[in-house]
Amino acid sequence: MSERVEAVLFDLDGTLAATMNPWDRCWSDYAARHGHRWGEADRHRTHGHGDWAVHLARVCGIGRPEQVVADCVDLMLEQVDTGQIALLPGAEKLLATAAERVPAGVVSASPRRFVHAVLDHFDLRRSLRVVVTREDRAQTKPHPAPWLHAASLLSVDPRSCVAVEDSAAGIRSAHTAGMRVLAIPSWGPPRHPAEADLAAHLAVDALQADRWLRRTLTEMSPV
Repeated sequence: MSERVEAVLFDLDGTLAATMNPWDRCWSDYAARHGHRWGEADRHRTHGHGDWAVHLARVCGIGRPEQVVADCVDLMLEQVDTGQIALLPGAEKLLATAAERVPAGVVSASPRRFVHAVLDHFDLRRSLRVVVTREDRAQTKPHPAPWLHAASLLSVDPRSCVAVEDSAAGIRSAHTAGMRVLAIPSWGPPRHPAEADLAAHLAVDALQADRWLRRTLTEMSPV
């Protein structure tokens, strides 16, 4: 692990934006319309996973996951436009803390159209040097490829990056990429203790995470 922090990369859903419950409602309603009752096993299978549409298409008997993505993004964009999606408390400050000191980016398993809509709605793009979405890599979370791609775009060593994540799949993904993980679990503690052990720091919310990140950047970011 590098002794320097040269970039901070953020997950979006559940980390910066309070979108996990809206996504879950979207998937649940979509599944119900196609005769599938959405349950805890489905939530565990999709939380933090970029291939959620593959799972949803399978349980709904739909042959094209791309159609599931298009339909669900349309539903989610309606929630963005009508103000039903908010940033998590302290998230904007956490992002600003990073962007003040080092390049910051977003690495999301969500579709590009949704990610950019949220970033534009909350005027977050001004703080970001790179945005990686579901479509930007053939392999998405929990594979480490999206994090590695973001580090490459910034021309920094992945080992010198802090990844801020909320999901167990995302924590594993960023850790596998060699990054120092700041974990803010969105639906309670990680399901397995080993996933908590992968995090350099486990915070209860963005406000607590901000204190750790500020201290870490002061001690370890480039002069």
